[in-house]
Amino acid sequence: MQVGCLGDVIFEVNSARICTVSGVRFSREARYEEHQVQGAEPRPEFLAPGLGAGSLTMLLRRDLGTEPLAEVEKVRRMLTRGEVARLIIAEKNLGKWTVRGMSEDWRHVLKGLTGPLAVALTIELTEYF
Repeated sequence: MQVGCLGDVIFEVNSARICTVSGVRFSREARYEEHQVQGAEPRPEFLAPGLGAGSLTMLLRRDLGTEPLAEVEKVRRMLTRGEVARLIIAEKNLGKWTVRGMSEDWRHVLKGLTGPLAVALTIELTEYF
């Protein structure tokens, strides 16, 4: 069963593959301009809402049917090409996002394997309009 996606990165759970997000975080700030006033405190002026930011945390495990480095490469390609991707989680369309950063933590690297058994991946996102 597909539980969501970020572009080509599919979050799913079935008998052959488990690839899900383990942590989702979103934040948003307002944009203000501060006007300097001589002899008094600055006067803030609300401009507009800022772009949303988010992060997804995933544990990609080979023993659960996911090829960790293949999924990491999909995210890396999105980052290096500046691709805009739709984010869907639990059937909720969260709009368009760009990958602004990523970090990968290789776990259980063994001799004779073509890659790690597991990768903890964190994806940093920025909302796109």
